[in-house]
Amino acid sequence: MEPAPEPHTPSTSGYHQVFSPPGVGTRDANGVADGRTAEATPGTALELTAATERRVERAPLLGGDGYPGDSCLEPDAVSVPQRIPHLQAVCVDPGLDHSQTNGTPGDRLLLGSDGPVAAANGDLNGGGGGGGCTPAKPPSAVKQVRFDEKVEYLGPPGTVTEDEEALHLRRVIASSIVGNTLEWYDFLIYIYLGNVISQLFFPKSNVYAQMIAFYGVFAAGFATRPLGALVFGIISDRYSRKNALMLSIVVMSVPTALVGCLPTYDQVGLAAPLLLVLIRVLQGFAVGGEFTSTMVFLVEHAPPHCRGLHGSWAFASVMVGVIVGSLVAMSFNLALSEQAMLAWGWRVPFLISILGSAVGVYIRRHLRDPVTEEEEDQHHHGGHSRRGPLRRVSAGIAQVVLLDFMNALGFYLVVIFLPLYLQHFARQSRGAALTIHTLNMFLYLGLIPLGGWLSDKYGRMRVILLPALGMALTAYPLWALFKTGNMFACWFAQAAMVALMATFTGALPATFVALFPSEYRCTGLSIGHNLSMAAFGGTAPIMATGLLQGTGDAASPSALLIIGAALTAVGALLLRRFRIR
Repeated sequence: MEPAPEPHTPSTSGYHQVFSPPGVGTRDANGVADGRTAEATPGTALELTAATERRVERAPLLGGDGYPGDSCLEPDAVSVPQRIPHLQAVCVDPGLDHSQTNGTPGDRLLLGSDGPVAAANGDLNGGGGGGGCTPAKPPSAVKQVRFDEKVEYLGPPGTVTEDEEALHLRRVIASSIVGNTLEWYDFLIYIYLGNVISQLFFPKSNVYAQMIAFYGVFAAGFATRPLGALVFGIISDRYSRKNALMLSIVVMSVPTALVGCLPTYDQVGLAAPLLLVLIRVLQGFAVGGEFTSTMVFLVEHAPPHCRGLHGSWAFASVMVGVIVGSLVAMSFNLALSEQAMLAWGWRVPFLISILGSAVGVYIRRHLRDPVTEEEEDQHHHGGHSRRGPLRRVSAGIAQVVLLDFMNALGFYLVVIFLPLYLQHFARQSRGAALTIHTLNMFLYLGLIPLGGWLSDKYGRMRVILLPALGMALTAYPLWALFKTGNMFACWFAQAAMVALMATFTGALPATFVALFPSEYRCTGLSIGHNLSMAAFGGTAPIMATGLLQGTGDAASPSALLIIGAALTAVGALLLRRFRIR
């Protein structure tokens, strides 16, 4: 072999030159720029780690013909992306026929997919004889490039560069926010138009009866959430996270638009609330799959050091939906007279949801499904034994339910129940109640990512435990402030509870995802989360109304928050069983 030419210096910046022998033109494969050495033993391969993005300036060859390893310099550097889960191997085959290459022996580079490239005697791709390299994996797992080509990625199909990965991660977050926002707008606009819906769809009677009927229909949507969780969880785990998310948007938006077309109680009698119940059941089925799939999708795409922050966008996007729904309801209430709202205005917020769903589907269809390190290990090592993970899933489901007590009761009392409560029991006007609520929802939105970031920095358990203890101690005195009827006191009481809730929920997605192996992750998490939401979240407004009616104490709903916070604190302490800190 001719002495190697002077190395080509790539003009592209931002990469580390990792492989460069001590002397230009030498053929010794034992020298590596970062101080590591590689044994040039026949029949072995040099494994290159991909912990950081790097440029390969000199590709080592470990020949199978008994000679020490050679290396060939390439005119254009090869960029190895950062996010490759397994070791990569690079070798150069010197035995290709000249007519198949640039005319110089050794000018074709062989890139291993995700395993070592084993040296062996024989030709490669029908080339001339000599010590070629043969991949340890099937040929389909190998990418070959000519030296005169500029290669910008190395690895299995779908491996991307660091810049492409960062761009895709931004798209993942954006699509999750948009899609989840639309779904929760669809699910919650019913609540924010509750004063109108309760008048139009239920018999006129005392305020407690109307509230119980209204929240009873709301709770009906939770009956199918565990079923939706199971169906969408199976779709997500067995087929595609992305397809499950796209399907859930469609299943949610169509029934929501149909609400805007329903006849009222005065027009068709009992058929009106029955149709409303049917639609809420379909919406609950969709939400059962959407939210937990979004959590898993975000956390699996995130770098390990910021999974808490990235996962927190799942709850943050819920709050965006809450804010959008609250703003839409507030705008219509302020812009239209009560007669206009009762006549036709209430229908518009439901009908416009179909437009948003089209946007959500369009954005999500361009995403790719994440491939976790655990899934890669299953692919190469035969998968998990089913007995162990199934036991872990059962324990994980129970842990999710325990952690979700404060989340379920807190969200559906502080966020869902409170706007109507402020109107009936805190003597606030409809506009004032929605204004207080909307301002505090912006606070909620801002603090959720902070909670996720804090969990990355200080640990999941601590960020869950401390707010839970704070809620258990302060829920009653804060709720008692609502009895004053003062607008500022009402705002402050809700804001304080929102601050505790937001910090705590920001840490939940990454915690939940860590409780399950990837092959059962969406199914296990969906079942656990939606069981807690169905049992405690959807029924929380009804239980609170019952406490108000039974005790006569306007602060009695706080008892539910205290119980939920105490149980969540216990769940936080039990995270040590899962080695989560």
